Amino acid sequence: MSLLSETFILLSLGTACWMWLTRGPWRLAGFLIASGYYAFSYVGVRGMAWTLGFCLAGFGCVLAVRARPARLWLAICALTLAFIYARSYSFLALVLPDGWRTTILATAGLSFLFFKILHVVIDSAGGAITPSFGRYLAYCFNFTTFLLGPIQRYQSFADQWDGKVEAIPRTFEAHLDATNRILRGFVKKYVVAEYLAQYALQGNAPVESMSLVDLQLATYMFYVFLYFDFSGYCDIVIGIGCLLGIRPPENFNVPFLASNPSQYWLRVHESLTRWLTDYVFNPLYAAALRSRPLGDRPLASMAMAVMVTMLVAGLWHGTTFSFVLFGLVHGVYLVVFRTYEHVALSMLGRRGLRQLRSSRAWLVASTIVTFHFTATAYIFFVLDRHRLMLILQRF
Repeated sequence: MSLLSETFILLSLGTACWMWLTRGPWRLAGFLIASGYYAFSYVGVRGMAWTLGFCLAGFGCVLAVRARPARLWLAICALTLAFIYARSYSFLALVLPDGWRTTILATAGLSFLFFKILHVVIDSAGGAITPSFGRYLAYCFNFTTFLLGPIQRYQSFADQWDGKVEAIPRTFEAHLDATNRILRGFVKKYVVAEYLAQYALQGNAPVESMSLVDLQLATYMFYVFLYFDFSGYCDIVIGIGCLLGIRPPENFNVPFLASNPSQYWLRVHESLTRWLTDYVFNPLYAAALRSRPLGDRPLASMAMAVMVTMLVAGLWHGTTFSFVLFGLVHGVYLVVFRTYEHVALSMLGRRGLRQLRSSRAWLVASTIVTFHFTATAYIFFVLDRHRLMLILQRF
């Protein structure tokens, strides 16, 4: 279902009216029907059955860890293995016969759904949330975040659903701003991104005949194209969420202006970065600091946690070896940056480092360097292993 289709526009307007006019079970039922219809339009009957089954398994894990938090690791492992099998990762060929593998279960939106369910299971084990079944399904299938995010936390969804937090002020101006944001999103995604797509690096690009300059420019253009395409999509669904009364979190903040790799990840996919920080990096870093070999080496502990976190980020984005490289390359960027910061701090002190960062020349130079390296990493996002090898053979 295209965001430009009459069906999607009518679905959004109809759901917004329903959300404003109804309360209680009727409100929940209407929202579930609308969100279920949207999901069904992408995944079909078989995909809907699998997606619903995955959500039910997640809620079963919620009940299990709520009763006994010690079961958390078992629940995480079970959901992760189910996700890996459904996505049919390429490395499964090393451990499973061909007849056991399938791509039938790899439905649209599964990566985002997986992280949302894991978040609910983990926070339920800690007692932070106690979701009801109906509210849980509404959170999982919420059509503004089902397909491509952003990754909204359950607490934010529930607080807005219950009216504890307003998505936007109840004013004409606020609703006009939300509508304008939707229109800007359409322009970014369907006008600007569509125009840039013809110049962006493609998965079938003839890399064996492209010059290094052409390849680099095409990679730059893919970065710009991806920003307008994905941020345009986010503008549309955030604007619609505002009208529904359940606003998804922000996801983009002009990543081209990032002056270091850490800032880049907070600007390019903020909801994913915060999820990975809370549920992967922080636990790993804390565990490393408590361990015997790394406990007295905070820089090494940080490097280990960063590399594993970015490996997870790469695998979450895609199923092939190229995405592993995409994550690891960004991990190296972050480790190099944090090591540079550590050395600069020891040499210049906090005041000297603060003065360096405030320098206009340093800011411009670091922004250009960050743009170049983060844009170049997208070559692993786009090209398969065969084409990457062709590039290595040439250069």
